[in-house]
Amino acid sequence: MNRTPLRPAIRRAEATDAGRLSTLLTDAFLISPVGDWLIPEVGMRRRVYLRYFEIFVGHGLEHGIVDVTTDLTGVAIWQPRDEDTLGPDNYDERLADATGWWVEQFRALDKTFDEQHPRDVFHHHLVFLGVLPSMQSRGIGSALLRHHHARLDAEGIPAYLEASMSRNRDLYLRHGYAASDPFYLPDDGPPLWPMWRDPNRQQTAARKDDSRS
Repeated sequence: MNRTPLRPAIRRAEATDAGRLSTLLTDAFLISPVGDWLIPEVGMRRRVYLRYFEIFVGHGLEHGIVDVTTDLTGVAIWQPRDEDTLGPDNYDERLADATGWWVEQFRALDKTFDEQHPRDVFHHHLVFLGVLPSMQSRGIGSALLRHHHARLDAEGIPAYLEASMSRNRDLYLRHGYAASDPFYLPDDGPPLWPMWRDPNRQQTAARKDDSRS
């Protein structure tokens, strides 16, 4: 399989991209330990995920920052957050409609994430970073990270995320994140690693110097 590194062009997502981005995230996250914990049967998981990711794509387009590669093979959804940031409108009702029989699993997922989320400093939360399975390991995720990190460094803003697999954790470590001890989903669920990235102070200082000149 060709794994030649790519240098994808990146743009801000538009409302017309929403359907394709929900499908992209569904395919990117379909096979994972968290997915196995949420819904054991893969076919049903895919049907639920398509509706589930619609909620976050729509919220990201309206209230967050959604970066995509121009060929729509990769997407990153960022949410600027502080302790007062609100989630999607009518989330409980929409979550129940999207997930049906498995809603309590998704509620437990949300509760576990919420208990771990930092609240004492403004930051950008990487809600989802997804790449089509056929295009993974070619640098697309790294390109999306570098694209947004440039803004975070320029503005002096930290970032937070939860890594759901050790492979993903190692990717984020290479991009300047520090990992805390993992936490676990209920009922012997899989581990997740909370990860924090402080802005690159040299980049922040350079931006300030440029503004003074």
